Amino acid sequence: MSVTGQTSAITFGTSAITATLVSIDPPEESITDIALPTLALARGDYLPYSPGDLIEGGEYTLTFVNDFDTSISVGTATETITWTKPLDSGDTTAANWSFPGYIKSVKEETYETDTRGTISVVVKVAGEVTKTPAA
Repeated sequence: MSVTGQTSAITFGTSAITATLVSIDPPEESITDIALPTLALARGDYLPYSPGDLIEGGEYTLTFVNDFDTSISVGTATETITWTKPLDSGDTTAANWSFPGYIKSVKEETYETDTRGTISVVVKVAGEVTKTPAA
């Protein structure tokens, strides 16, 4: 199911999410740090670190309109998730990032008078992200 919002879309391989997408907050990709032995350090020395071999894919935070007819549940298995970025002027195909992931958490946001209800969904990146550039 493909859900669009402001010319961007998030597609879940097996989850049937039909709510209207409001926003996508992409993750910060980071690498693990390895703390090196510190036996010879003196007060005021900097702690030595080295980049590790593992990359943390992070988490996407998605906001959907709460239409009260949509049921979004946490995932019990990974699925292929694709984020299609907005189409830039002059490109014929938009860039996209595809990755294995799962729905980690679902939270209905606070209801306020005269405002649209929303649902916040956190999607965990569970493997390598394939980044396809725009063309």
